[in-house]
Amino acid sequence: MEIFLDAYCIVDVTNHVVEFNVAFTELCGESYRKVLKIGDFCELLRTELCPQQCPGRQIVTSGKTLRLDEVTGSSKAYPQLQIILGGVPINNEGGKCIGALVTIRNVSAESELQKKYYERKEESVIDGLTRLYNKVYAEGLLLRVMKTSLRDGQSFSVLMCDIDHFKKVNDTHGHQAGDYVLSTVAQMLKGEARDSDIVGRFGGEEFLVILPKSDTAGAKIFSERFRKRAESTQIFFEGKRIPVTVSLGTVSFRSAWEPGIDAEQLSKELINKADTALYFAKANGRNQSCQFEDLPGKTTTPEKK
Repeated sequence: MEIFLDAYCIVDVTNHVVEFNVAFTELCGESYRKVLKIGDFCELLRTELCPQQCPGRQIVTSGKTLRLDEVTGSSKAYPQLQIILGGVPINNEGGKCIGALVTIRNVSAESELQKKYYERKEESVIDGLTRLYNKVYAEGLLLRVMKTSLRDGQSFSVLMCDIDHFKKVNDTHGHQAGDYVLSTVAQMLKGEARDSDIVGRFGGEEFLVILPKSDTAGAKIFSERFRKRAESTQIFFEGKRIPVTVSLGTVSFRSAWEPGIDAEQLSKELINKADTALYFAKANGRNQSCQFEDLPGKTTTPEKK
């Protein structure tokens, strides 16, 4: 037992520690004599488990091996612990369980590193203000959806959304109000989306929505439903009401894969088409949703007003 870096101890049927290695004393923050004096496993190592559920008791009671991952606890040496508990029963010659060998692995450092990893990973894909996917990551997800669609022959739609007269909001109410409106609209848009839908901030006050397994009719329904919700929502900042409307453009895609097809180029073309429909909506009065498939000509982008 002494050569192991993990903490080990042997407990009897009363959950008292009767033998242990150096790593166990270091984990508890107590001397060899103090560990023997205190005795009770639950006093030496306090965990989220109540005394009746302590690993020693569970093993002795059930006579079965045990493994508990991601258990929180504390000791004199470690006020905050993240540990993996394990153990095996110790039986006498008659087969009766008389104690347990308990192992304790301190994974607090590993958990902290993992937490930081996920935080940094989130920072790389999430827009800090709106908590939506950022542009780069959203475009990457669009490419994946495109490839899936080409492989399976399923339709999907792309939607571009823009907050109308957003500059006026900043100029009239200030940039803090503008940020509040932006994040509010973003969360409203995310709330309208299905779990399978992808919502990202494309830049400024513009959003990108990807609707897997959605055809032209589905895109129209989604865009118009969200437009009405934005129009009817009362947004207040510091006691002042800020009226908000949005313009939207959609395009749908369905095609089978063929040799020579460039999925990345197709993805860019879809965004351009959705953008064309969006600009058309803005050029023709705003607070409306337009579909690329319904545009006259479908080849030119109206000048943004």
